[in-house]
Amino acid sequence: MGKNDSQVRNYILVGISAGVIAGCYFVTNLYGRDIRVIILLAIALLTFGLSTNNILKLFVIKESIEAKKQQKIEMNDERNTLIREKAGSKTNEYMLYLSTIIIFVLIFMDVEFWIICLVGFLTLVQGFLSIILYDYYSNRY
Repeated sequence: MGKNDSQVRNYILVGISAGVIAGCYFVTNLYGRDIRVIILLAIALLTFGLSTNNILKLFVIKESIEAKKQQKIEMNDERNTLIREKAGSKTNEYMLYLSTIIIFVLIFMDVEFWIICLVGFLTLVQGFLSIILYDYYSNRY
């Protein structure tokens, strides 16, 4: 439990305590200073004080378990994102190599010049897009 969680818990306890004290004040004003009412209020306050900490611990434990689950999901999601990005990067790299090899094969096969230019242009565009997108995302994050 971090500092913020304990501060929130303390604020909740102070708020609840202030509400209970105000309630006790109104009850004693309403019923007078009857000893039976004061004893019942003291027992109720003692019981409430002991149970409040346990109730808050249950909520904090439940929240911390949910936070841990969410953190695990986010870590797995971040890991999967990194894996996808690396796979995409490697795919792009291999496609550039493959396109270059295809250009050389087309040149040696004596294919028409416009087909070689088309495949070469696509390879060039892919290379420029790789550089431009790399720069864009490196500046963005």
